[in-house]
Amino acid sequence: MLQRSSIDWGYATQPSPHSCLARDQGRCNWARGKVMGGSSTINYLIYIRGHPRDYDEWEHKGNRGWSYDNVLPYFIKSEDNRNLEKIDTYYHGTGGYQTVEFFPYQDENTIGIVKAYQELGLEYVDQNSEKMIGTMLLQHTTRNGERLSTNGAFIRPIRQKRENLSVQPNSHVTKILIDSKTKIAYGVEYLQKGKLVQAIAKKEVILSAGSINSPVLLMLSGVGPADHLSENGIRIIKDLAVGFNLQDHTTIDGVVFALTNYSATSSNAFVQTKYEKEYDRPDIQFSMDTVNVADFYTDPILTYNTALLPLSYYDGLMLRPILLNPESRGRVLLNSSDPTFGTPLIYANTFTKEIDLLRIVEGVKQGLNLEATHMFKHFGIRLATTPLPACEHIKFGSDEYWACIAMAYTSTIFHPVGTCKMGPKHDETAVVDPELKVHGIKNLRVIDSSIMPKIVRGNTNAPTIMIAEKGSDFIKATWLQKHHEQSANTFQLTDFF
Repeated sequence: MLQRSSIDWGYATQPSPHSCLARDQGRCNWARGKVMGGSSTINYLIYIRGHPRDYDEWEHKGNRGWSYDNVLPYFIKSEDNRNLEKIDTYYHGTGGYQTVEFFPYQDENTIGIVKAYQELGLEYVDQNSEKMIGTMLLQHTTRNGERLSTNGAFIRPIRQKRENLSVQPNSHVTKILIDSKTKIAYGVEYLQKGKLVQAIAKKEVILSAGSINSPVLLMLSGVGPADHLSENGIRIIKDLAVGFNLQDHTTIDGVVFALTNYSATSSNAFVQTKYEKEYDRPDIQFSMDTVNVADFYTDPILTYNTALLPLSYYDGLMLRPILLNPESRGRVLLNSSDPTFGTPLIYANTFTKEIDLLRIVEGVKQGLNLEATHMFKHFGIRLATTPLPACEHIKFGSDEYWACIAMAYTSTIFHPVGTCKMGPKHDETAVVDPELKVHGIKNLRVIDSSIMPKIVRGNTNAPTIMIAEKGSDFIKATWLQKHHEQSANTFQLTDFF
């Protein structure tokens, strides 16, 4: 178990009247990787990029150079796909650092679930092409069936081989060093073995701490909402909307199918509900987890807290309708009791917009159609119809019941984004510009999932790798251009004399 372990920050959301109502103290767990490779070391391994128009929408919001045509080469650049014969080769590449593949073994039940989706009219498609609505066997960030995090893919191969790479383990960054007069970032301060140490940058500082810790570090460094920084006694260097625009892919526990033949599943489906207005963009993703049905109904909260433990025995599947395009927006705040080392306050604000709850309920209803398929009947998969404790007062299967389940047994697939929003200078809600430079601060960029102006309709690991690939080109372009300019000036001066 990697999530909720020593390599997980162990974050949880703040209590809300709209979600996580049956969870421990009304708080949902939000796993974040506290290890090299970040959350790619503890995630679900799924390689999904999002819909092409997700990126076109980013560009339409003023982020020039972030259209799908612009970002596709970066997806391909990082990818080493081991199954090109089974996917659309136009959209994929080989030779990159990040291996992507199907699991070597696919159980017959997994194939059966894909066929069940097909019975419901979903076409088998490559969901990393221009068409997402449909079903497929998932590809993962693994190599020969073993997890390959971004640390394993990009960093481990070059450690001890590049003189300009120094890794400082067991270090906790406390702030970015920024000159308050010139507004130039010049290094970072970090705690190592009980001592504060400074690392000074020759060119610029890159912040890649993720959608929770990146905004925290900016705020600790004096970059963020002026009122919130003042409340915490932090000197204001730049007033920016840091920590706002928090989005996540919400899902729920409680849609349980009992099995007679047991197997893990690695299938996927993207569908549209009646609330989606664009003809080919999905608003719900279906995933499935294994579960012990008796244990779940005995104590759904305990099952939630141990859901990621490997199961030696299970007899059920948890169907997860995942909300892909939430309209609700949350916020990350500093912990006033201990801004530097205290757990940040995460206000997810899940289901504060009614349309998000309506989409989830409609997603559940579509998922229930699987029970009527020939494949589900063939494999003996049937819906468990015992009401869960928090909603047993409501008629099982009604819209009201599933809405109650969603608000009580809220869950997530851990895709927080957006808290250092990318946008043009005139966008008052933006933190970084389209080259990922922090507005109003020189020599400081944010390069991680926090820069997404709007969450993509798919898993966020692959898009985050793409952001890093594109961000690295921004860095190289900036400093190579300055080098060329300096060289040109030297030549002209020498030539004159």
